[in-house]
Amino acid sequence: MTLRLGCTVPTALSPAGLREFAVTAERLGYDHLSVPEHLVSSAPAYESLTLVAFLAAVTSRIELATAMTILPHRPVVLAAKQAAQLAHLSGDRLRLGVAVGSDRAESAALGVAPEGRAALFEEQVRALRVLWSRPEADFAGEHLAFSGVTLTPRPHPIPLWMGGGTLRTGGRPRSLRRIAALADGFTMSGLLADRVGRGAALIAELRAAVAEAGRDPAAFGVEARLRPAPGRPDTWRSRADAWRSAGATHLTVTTDDLSLLAPLHAAVTG
Repeated sequence: MTLRLGCTVPTALSPAGLREFAVTAERLGYDHLSVPEHLVSSAPAYESLTLVAFLAAVTSRIELATAMTILPHRPVVLAAKQAAQLAHLSGDRLRLGVAVGSDRAESAALGVAPEGRAALFEEQVRALRVLWSRPEADFAGEHLAFSGVTLTPRPHPIPLWMGGGTLRTGGRPRSLRRIAALADGFTMSGLLADRVGRGAALIAELRAAVAEAGRDPAAFGVEARLRPAPGRPDTWRSRADAWRSAGATHLTVTTDDLSLLAPLHAAVTG
């Protein structure tokens, strides 16, 4: 199985640096750019959908994936509209990764109560599917309700992925069944980048849950992470091979060093 190889966009880059990083990754043949998000942060950070719009304007082929857009921090109709427009304007290159969010201070700053976020999130995901697929969308839930909502342009199906799974939770996302039932794929935490054994067990459990949900495990994507040690291309290839054997379909490299992009791509794909 061929891994789709991508790289995380460094958050401390200037606009010129972001352009150079994205254009270089696309020219080298990377399959996707992964865009992180923090809305309230003392460190440099971008809002994910704004950054995707910028990257879409300076590239033409590469997939643009958010990892992760924190869905409870947004009204769902607005999120659906933004994603639909980004998909349309980028030529259907958006992969929307969404998560509940774990930063309580950020949620508080945005007026979102931490309690009940998981239930809200699940309704939001279901609502996104409805808003994207129906000309006059209706939804009635415990946390969300709308009627006769029309979004234009309506998008082609947008891949909707979810994230989770850290060392603190033993590498197993608490929301595994929700991910298996509602998502098109799963993006693994970077904290598991060096824990292939733990990640492999998580992938096996997740694919079993996908099958239990009546869905096709072979059509479900799994994204692992690679934190490359500089000057060790042998370890880059071996780690990529290990993740491929573990069942990952995507591998995302995290590095701020633009000069590593070419040798990383050659080592992993050559």
